[in-house]
Amino acid sequence: MFNPAGVCAILISYLSFTKFSQILKGKSSFIPVPAKYAGPTRYKWSNVVGSFVHAIIVAVLGCYCFYTTPEYLKDRVTTYTTLGEVITGIFAGYTIYDTVDLLKYQGFSATWPVLVHHILLTYIGVGYFLYHHYFQGYLILACFAEINSIFLHGRMLLLMYGTPKNSLLFKVNNAVNICSFLTCRLGSFTVLMFLLHEDCNATSSLWCCGINLFSLILFGISVVLLCRVLRSDFLSRRKDTNVDEDDVIINNNANSTKSE
Repeated sequence: MFNPAGVCAILISYLSFTKFSQILKGKSSFIPVPAKYAGPTRYKWSNVVGSFVHAIIVAVLGCYCFYTTPEYLKDRVTTYTTLGEVITGIFAGYTIYDTVDLLKYQGFSATWPVLVHHILLTYIGVGYFLYHHYFQGYLILACFAEINSIFLHGRMLLLMYGTPKNSLLFKVNNAVNICSFLTCRLGSFTVLMFLLHEDCNATSSLWCCGINLFSLILFGISVVLLCRVLRSDFLSRRKDTNVDEDDVIINNNANSTKSE
C-alpha cells in the first residue's frame, strides 16, 4: 500500500518543480538568464537549474537519512523510515515533472535515453519501493550519486554562463566532479550491485534479475558519460575557452543521473 507521506511528497515535489520551472521561464525569473539561452532555448537552462536544485535536495536529505538511520547498512530490504519515504516521493515527483518538461519542449526522439532511464528507475523501481516498502535502503544509498549530480550539473551551468574552461572556478568544479563521479556515482552503483547479489533471496528471481539489469544499464550509461566528460575537458586538444555546444548536449542528455 502507498503511504500518505510518499504520495504527498510526490504531489508537492511535482507541483513545486513545475512552478519553479514556470518562474524561470517567465519574465519574473529571480535568477539571471545566460544571454545565449534567453531566447527559444531558455527551457534548456531552466531544466538544468531544476536538476541542479533537485540534486542538492536529494543529496542532502539522503545523506542525513543515512546518517540518522545506520540500520540501512545491515538491513537494506526491510528497514523503513518516513524520511526515506519522503525522499522517494521527492525523487518520483521530480522525475514526473522532468518527463513532462522533456516531452513538451524536446519530444521523445531527442530525449528517449533519459525517458527510458526514468521509466526503468522511477516508474518501475521507485514505484515498487513506494508500494511494497521494500528495498528502501537501496534508494537511500543511491542518493549518494546525487552528490556527483550537483557538480555535474554545476559544470553545465558554468558552461551555459560562459565560464572559460581554463578558469579556476571551472577547474575546481571539474576536479570535484571527476572525483565524486568515481566515488559517489560509480562507487555507489558498484556497491549496490554487490549488495543486490546478497539480498536477492528477499524477492522473486524475476524482480531480482530486473533490478540487476537496471543497475547494469545505469552503470553503463554513467561510464559512457564519464568518458565523454573526460574527453571534452581533459583529452581535447582544442584550446577554445568559449562555451562548447557539444559540452552542453553531453550533460543535457545525462540529466540524472539525472541525478542520477
